[in-house]
Amino acid sequence: MSSTSSDEVDQTDAIRNQGRVNGLFRACMDAIRLPHTIGQTLRNGALAAGLLTDRNCYAELLGQFYIATAALEKRIDELLLVDSNDGRKDDQEQIHQKNRLVLLRKVNELGYRFTKGYERDLEFLLGSDQWKKVLNSWTTEPAKDYARELEVADETKLIAAAFILWGPLVIGGGAALKPRVEKSFGSGATHVFKDVTGSSGGGRSGRRRKFIEVLDQLLDSDDTMTDEEKKEVFESIVLHTGKFMAKNNDMMMAVRQRPWFTKYIWSGLAAVLAVIVWNFTAARRETSK
Repeated sequence: MSSTSSDEVDQTDAIRNQGRVNGLFRACMDAIRLPHTIGQTLRNGALAAGLLTDRNCYAELLGQFYIATAALEKRIDELLLVDSNDGRKDDQEQIHQKNRLVLLRKVNELGYRFTKGYERDLEFLLGSDQWKKVLNSWTTEPAKDYARELEVADETKLIAAAFILWGPLVIGGGAALKPRVEKSFGSGATHVFKDVTGSSGGGRSGRRRKFIEVLDQLLDSDDTMTDEEKKEVFESIVLHTGKFMAKNNDMMMAVRQRPWFTKYIWSGLAAVLAVIVWNFTAARRETSK
């Protein structure tokens, strides 16, 4: 493993350890350990392969995450709109649904929405009159599959997806890309970073702390669920966190816009990924002995 990869693993562990022992945040971080390491390697490989030197390469990858994020945020809004009281008397099913969405409301109260930022960046990169048409032709099958699942997702899946699609921007290294993106393409390509940079929310450390606290306290004061139900919800969120992280990686692997020299980078990257998976599997076998 390179020194850069080793440093990123150390940073990820440091963030993971800010969560509560036996809490939801640490459990989710543990669930994505292997796919997250693979994702970091893919991201570094993409950067080395010219992601920030080619406008189309960056726009295509950005577009995949836009597709998934837009589906996530639209579904959250749909469920919480149904959940809102419009003046009609709730029947028992509506009351039950309102109780079941208390967790989603807590996550929603973080106040994040990235869809518009993605759209403004894509419009800047691809042109206001054609970005939707271009993106439609570039949308990969993994992104379509991701969006289809999120369009009908329940509360626990949406919380897991928010951890995966919002987390890298809020608590991970996503926001650190802003100056590099701005240098490569201009400030018009940095709208998606608006809410995760600067001093708002206590700065980066404050935003990270709040995100972690919301995850860890999600099930603390919910008296609408039994302990067994809380355990099931906890495990479901963790399970889907791992699945959605893998979907992120699938989208990254499926993009097609690449500079001519990319084949040399990606052939080496495939070997690196094979070593990472082998090492992780060997470590798991050794731990289980």
